[in-house]
Amino acid sequence: MSNLIKHYQNDMKNIPQLTNNWGSMIKLLDKVLVEGFNFVPILSITKSSIEAITATITLGAGHGFIDRQVVRIGGSTNGWDGDFKVLSANTDSVVIECLSSHPQAITGTASCSTAPLDFEIVFSTPSDSTEPKRAYRSTSPESLGLILLVHDFCVSGAAVNGAKFAKVGVVSAMSDIDNITGVQMPFDAQNSNANWGWDGTYHGWTKWYYRTYNNGNGGSSPDSTSALAGNSTYNIVGDGKSIVLDTMHSSFGAHAVYGFCEFYDQKLKSVNLALLASGSQLKVPQAYQYFYSWARGSYHLCNEAGSESVSGAGLKLNALIWFDENGVAKWSRAGRNFTFGTLDESQQFALVNFDFISTLPILDVNNSPRGVLPFLRISANQKTEISYSAGVGKYVNKYTAGEARKFVKYTVLLESL
Repeated sequence: MSNLIKHYQNDMKNIPQLTNNWGSMIKLLDKVLVEGFNFVPILSITKSSIEAITATITLGAGHGFIDRQVVRIGGSTNGWDGDFKVLSANTDSVVIECLSSHPQAITGTASCSTAPLDFEIVFSTPSDSTEPKRAYRSTSPESLGLILLVHDFCVSGAAVNGAKFAKVGVVSAMSDIDNITGVQMPFDAQNSNANWGWDGTYHGWTKWYYRTYNNGNGGSSPDSTSALAGNSTYNIVGDGKSIVLDTMHSSFGAHAVYGFCEFYDQKLKSVNLALLASGSQLKVPQAYQYFYSWARGSYHLCNEAGSESVSGAGLKLNALIWFDENGVAKWSRAGRNFTFGTLDESQQFALVNFDFISTLPILDVNNSPRGVLPFLRISANQKTEISYSAGVGKYVNKYTAGEARKFVKYTVLLESL
């Protein structure tokens, strides 16, 4: 079945974990974007009738698939190959949504796996490289065809035991994994390697963090501080053109959300792309000691008038936009952020707490509306939970408030745009 939105969670069977080891992000992206994982032989598929639009896949105990995920069937000889949403998962079987045209049984030596998002790896370092790099690109004919370039290693001289992150960027063309021939975002003409290298002060530029220092009670610490041992929880959602990653990269609710997101640009009347990444608004030195955990995400807020600093978490969306207002591939920073709140008689802002979400507009550097982002939503809910709603399907809500009135508060939809 086509056009299914797919999601992934850190507790899925055989999914790579985001650990305190460099390279963890690329291992995860390889499986989620390109390869898929958890390949299980199919024992049988049955439909209750010829016209039925659900089917039961018998797999045996310990199959590891979960409710609402998308699985891929391969190896059938009678038309069952494809992607299907799991409506319910049982001990030894799953019930999937299918078409009435699907046969009542399956033939061939078939398997069931967690379906990837069907990106491709355009260029890559060797699988045993100690400096892993990947150039991922959507295979959807409807996508812009831009490359998500990822470097996931510590450049020599930087803090190898400190925070773990993937250096990420968007490029239009490459001749190989080490040579960018097209436009790139972000880019500094005075330092062409600014997003990827170490210059003694900055280790990269735009980043997806996946393991950081022990957050304690929500304080701050530089990237050079040793990262907390263990694994980070995460949720990922995508549609074959865009991907959003939500993770908790340390203790005490150190939530962060990142993305490679195509969206309809209402100013251009065509598709644009936003990169949601830490560092988008301001490059952060490795030794900057007031780097709060919440400022490491792309969607964070600070309830302090005029606070635009890194330590204050900022008032802008940590994102970059690919096309300018004239449709030229000339990157710029996103504008102001949004959240729900109220004002009292003294005009003091206060958070609200109720079950409500709304689309997240993306503004350009001039605070002019450009469109809305896929999957990511503004939330009024002060809970951290994974739940289900008949209106939007499965979703994850994240909320943490810390010192100096800094907070994260967002929802990621796992089944709908």
